Amino acid sequence: MSAALSDASADRPAHPDLLPRFLREAGVSKASRIGVTGPSALSALLWLCRHGYDHVGYIRSGEGAPHEEQSDAILVAHTCGELELKRALSVARQVRPGGVFIFRLRTHPGSSLLGVEWLLKQHGFSVERRLEGVRRALVVARRVAALQRAA
Repeated sequence: MSAALSDASADRPAHPDLLPRFLREAGVSKASRIGVTGPSALSALLWLCRHGYDHVGYIRSGEGAPHEEQSDAILVAHTCGELELKRALSVARQVRPGGVFIFRLRTHPGSSLLGVEWLLKQHGFSVERRLEGVRRALVVARRVAALQRAA
């Protein structure tokens, strides 16, 4: 949770050393192919490049947006409500099987992840990790292999 995952309402970096460790724990290395999308994508791209991530690129979301290569990880560079998450999932199809889709979810006291888990499952992902923060959670969803999904 650093400037790389910040949004307009929370541009303060929080623990800048946490993001590299968090990415490593999610299986994302400096050699991984990382796509970044969202309104704060430019700052996230710059942060990742400055910290030695070699294969980072911008992914435009929306229907008909061209995507040529699958990514090991896609980072959504803003905090999402459920509607924004639905839009952001248009690029999630570019995550390779076994790769991760990482986003921040807007939460409120007593909020449940059930609807989000269902939505992610419909797009071939399972929630692997959720880090709670103040009014937001950082979520890592892993792309389920095609054979597992069919079962």
